[in-house]
Amino acid sequence: MFEEAQLLGNTERKIILQTRLGNTIQNYVEVDPPPPHSCRIYRLFANKYGGNWRERKPPTGTYNCAGHVWACRRTTILDPAEWTKILEDDGYRQLADGESPWPGDIAIYVDRDKDDEILHVGRVYKMIDGLQPSSLRIPLVMSKWNSTSGESVHQVHDDPYRKEGFNVRVKFYTDRPIGAANHYDDPGSRTIEVG
Repeated sequence: MFEEAQLLGNTERKIILQTRLGNTIQNYVEVDPPPPHSCRIYRLFANKYGGNWRERKPPTGTYNCAGHVWACRRTTILDPAEWTKILEDDGYRQLADGESPWPGDIAIYVDRDKDDEILHVGRVYKMIDGLQPSSLRIPLVMSKWNSTSGESVHQVHDDPYRKEGFNVRVKFYTDRPIGAANHYDDPGSRTIEVG
């Protein structure tokens, strides 16, 4: 939905990118800096959706959300099938009931109306306290919304999809082993249901 690179076409420039199991990940290194009209489009996008977002980095065209999360900001990974391949090959698992996300985990935004089609990936940046002392801790996520946007830090539920009427939910994935000590978990913690 928010990938300008898909509309503009790719540069045909690629890097060697593989999963932990050695499977190749299709990618494209896009133009940087992005064209001036792309910067204007991003500013309009951020003004419309991101009133509470904090910009970490200005617009760049080199990478998208998946390149931000899995390719160290070096390239754009456009196909969600490639994202699923990375999750599987790199040993990610969905967080279990009662398990809270913590910094470094992955937030995956999916469309419930389209069989959980992946819309966006971001990285959990930190956890903040909820409004009430008994509230669950809220994940802050670092996102790059498309191939020409900047990076933003935002609360996990503060995303453009909800504002556009998508039936979106967030799934959290980690590469931590099951049972790894988690200083964010409380003895009586419950599953975080976002969306």
